[in-house]
Amino acid sequence: MHTRPESAPSALGPEVRRRLESIWRQAYGARTKDDLRALYARWAESYDDDHEAIGFLGHERAADVLARHLEPSDAVRVLDAGAGTGAAGEALAARGFEHVVGLDLSPEMLERAATKGVHEDLLVADLSRPVDALARDAFDAAVLVGVFSYGQAPAHALDEVLRVVRPGGYVVFTLRDDFHAEDAMGVASHLEALVAARAWEHVETTRPEAYLPRKDPDATYRVWCFRVLTGKRAEPEPAFLDAAREALLSGGRVRALSHEHIWDAVATRLYNDYITRPEYYLNDAEEEILRDNAGDFLGRHTLCVELGCGSADKISHVFRAALDRDGETVTYMPIDVSPSALESTRAAIESRFDGQVEVEPALGTFDEKLSAIPPERPKAIFFLGGSIGNFETVEQTRDFLAMIRERMTPLDKLMVGFDLAKDADVLERAYNAGEENRAFFVHMVRRMNELLDADFDLDLFDTASDVVHDEPACGITPLVVNLKVATREAQSVSIPRLGLRVDLAAGDSVQVGKSRKFSPDDVAALVALCGLRLRSLWFDARHYYSVAEIVRDDAPIDMASELAEAQTDREGGRDGA
Repeated sequence: MHTRPESAPSALGPEVRRRLESIWRQAYGARTKDDLRALYARWAESYDDDHEAIGFLGHERAADVLARHLEPSDAVRVLDAGAGTGAAGEALAARGFEHVVGLDLSPEMLERAATKGVHEDLLVADLSRPVDALARDAFDAAVLVGVFSYGQAPAHALDEVLRVVRPGGYVVFTLRDDFHAEDAMGVASHLEALVAARAWEHVETTRPEAYLPRKDPDATYRVWCFRVLTGKRAEPEPAFLDAAREALLSGGRVRALSHEHIWDAVATRLYNDYITRPEYYLNDAEEEILRDNAGDFLGRHTLCVELGCGSADKISHVFRAALDRDGETVTYMPIDVSPSALESTRAAIESRFDGQVEVEPALGTFDEKLSAIPPERPKAIFFLGGSIGNFETVEQTRDFLAMIRERMTPLDKLMVGFDLAKDADVLERAYNAGEENRAFFVHMVRRMNELLDADFDLDLFDTASDVVHDEPACGITPLVVNLKVATREAQSVSIPRLGLRVDLAAGDSVQVGKSRKFSPDDVAALVALCGLRLRSLWFDARHYYSVAEIVRDDAPIDMASELAEAQTDREGGRDGA
């Protein structure tokens, strides 16, 4: 965790210095968006006076840099991202930029900006999420002053900036030199990754200047300028095209797509925001089970395979318990189709366990990568997060478990997270939980806009998930949550990539997946259908969730002894060699 560097002696008076030190500690130490919103709500009234008192000129320098590379004209539009109380907007206006849109996380700061009359529009928004109110390639430039610093915007906020700045446009921002040198919050690495990906090219970096001259004269900053190179969008996969076409032509009040089509890098970030909502119990329940019982999960297996990268936080409980007990090196094989997800997980595990966990990332499908593991390597396979409930039908769930069974040996085991059937009110609150929930579910519709050139009005969609009893199948009848967003008003939507126009009435919905909730009896019955045996079930304190230990039906009763014997045989074979 990065902390603010120590300040040098200040030229400010003692009372002002103490007040500003308190504010800066809160700014640099912010951990959540709510922390930042609360800080800037309190600070808005004195923000301009405080920055004048400390001699901050980053907004002036950033405006100078943009003016060097982009000539102001009546056609030029600039996004003032992290506009605050409007200082950068004033600097841009003074240099002839007349069409400036201000965006900030804090409505109180933008209220102050509005009094200056330099922005043609002001928008309360969070750059770490998609800003649906801003169209792709809508701006000729973006200026971000003080946005990337300790405790402030994450590195991936730049991805959203690049989405809204046209190819050939400019992105100008300030960075403290120490923040850049430390690669704090991954910003410096992300700048380089965007250069490597040919998303932009470096144009200019100014010489260092004092960042807060009368508060922290030793801290320096520079202004960075990049030119956007590409507006190329990802091509939709054929499966997504087919699924969208089928859903949109289906008629009826619900257009349903499978949950698999929602996923991309943005969806992962939105999902991680959503699962922190207090109403969404699943993440905390699974964490509780793993934290309290991790010592039982790996057993004598030293190869841990995870289907999907999941959360490095969760699987780390398992590794920590195994290392504390045995001290032996554990091998971790995450399987995923996303190279970036695998790399992120590898880096997280290696940094936490300092070589005690050997990471063998496997890029590909679960089927092909499980098949490639030699049978003489007994493995514990983890499939967490309640993902077993996201298949479209119970039959698909059964077929998936049967496929895993065929890739297991009698000495392997499978650890699966099952979300449990519970009161419908709990489920409806969890799956209709605030803006974070809505932003994630509406991403399926957002992807149709992005990949199919559709023009759904995303702001009109609200969460509308409902809970029903599933149709009986495979001898079980679980609860199922239909994950949906519904439009508040009628929409007539053009989808050029599919050659379609679709009319939605008020209340019509897009279903973005299903989430089944099983009883313990359902779990036992389901695994038995697949030639598997349920050995154990662990529950959280409320019995909202469970983790199941599952083995093949021909697995030995005393698996620990068999594993010990197999390990002795392997070691003997190595000695003989």
